[in-house]
Amino acid sequence: MDLFARACAIKEKVRSWRRRMHENPELGLETENTAAFIEKTLAEIGVKNARRCGKTGVVALVEGSAPGDCIGLRADIDALPVHERNDLPYRSRVQGAMHACGHDVHAACLLGAAQLLYELRDSFKGSVKLIFQPGEEGFRGAAVMIEDGALEKPAMKSIYSVHTWPELPAGTVGLRKGPVMASAQPFRITVKGKQGHAAHPHRCVDAVLITGQIICALQSVMAREVAPLETGVLSIGSVHGGTKNNILPEEVRLEGTIRAFSTQVNQQIIDAARRIAEGTAATLRGSAVFETLPGLLPVFNEDDVYAKMREAFEQTLGPERLVDLPLPSMGSEDFSLFLEQVPGGHFRVGVGGKEGPNHPLHSPDFTVDEACLPYGAAGLAALALKELGALK
Repeated sequence: MDLFARACAIKEKVRSWRRRMHENPELGLETENTAAFIEKTLAEIGVKNARRCGKTGVVALVEGSAPGDCIGLRADIDALPVHERNDLPYRSRVQGAMHACGHDVHAACLLGAAQLLYELRDSFKGSVKLIFQPGEEGFRGAAVMIEDGALEKPAMKSIYSVHTWPELPAGTVGLRKGPVMASAQPFRITVKGKQGHAAHPHRCVDAVLITGQIICALQSVMAREVAPLETGVLSIGSVHGGTKNNILPEEVRLEGTIRAFSTQVNQQIIDAARRIAEGTAATLRGSAVFETLPGLLPVFNEDDVYAKMREAFEQTLGPERLVDLPLPSMGSEDFSLFLEQVPGGHFRVGVGGKEGPNHPLHSPDFTVDEACLPYGAAGLAALALKELGALK
């Protein structure tokens, strides 16, 4: 079974699938056309049991020669509200939307893995569940699919996912033992003051001033409250308040995110941020309410999962194509919601070009070297076949 050679043989087909999705990006949970394209493509491959899950997600099953374990492979399919600046023949046709995080690559690679697995279905017992998930970019699409039964009929023994990585060259895959991606804890702070004329601030309680003091004070959390050898991030990404330059508003809202690799550090940052926000506001005669919103756990590759993944990639792609990632990412992934329920792992596929510059994820200039596609498709298929005992 030369899985990588098979993946290279269908490279042009996978490329066409990726470009079709890149030209037609859809946001959040509104991925109807993308889901319809995936269903159509799976049927053309021969996988005719695809079903909707979570409204615009797709779940399908590649069944082997006999009953057995079920292994899950997941790809996200939604784009970002980013206007593409690349001058490509297949650039986004949708104003203000772009696959700037490589989800078109993820979905195309999973379709490629579906074709490889379908061609090799007589070589394994059990089944492979293909999960095409919308709403990864802040819409908790994994939760929506889980609530709609993505983990059931059949239940999965394990589950795997892939993500593009511009810091690695195309033709490589990246793997890491332990923490791979951080938790994501969104929060909101509502600051209350007393509204009045900006010319008479002494008769008001300035919610804008309080907000500025809170933002500055929050920077002390990582610098002075979290141990230096621990890792975490607290960032404010949104500040809204006021209607006119000469009115001090009654209310200002801040929204931000906390990132960490341990639940202990995450809670420590939450507790400190709440204390600072409420205390700072009270000192300046106002008030503040600190709220956390539904978040995500870190993504981890446990030791045994890492060992299986490494062996599968070395057998399929060769050890020279495997890169040990020295550091985890402070980015997050709602794939962690699947990992709460089912053991599994996560890897990176290098998409960096030879000439560069390789623009970062979420950039309007983000591009991928499509030489990555056989590596992503073969890598996903190899993980399933390894778990099912067909990759010796």
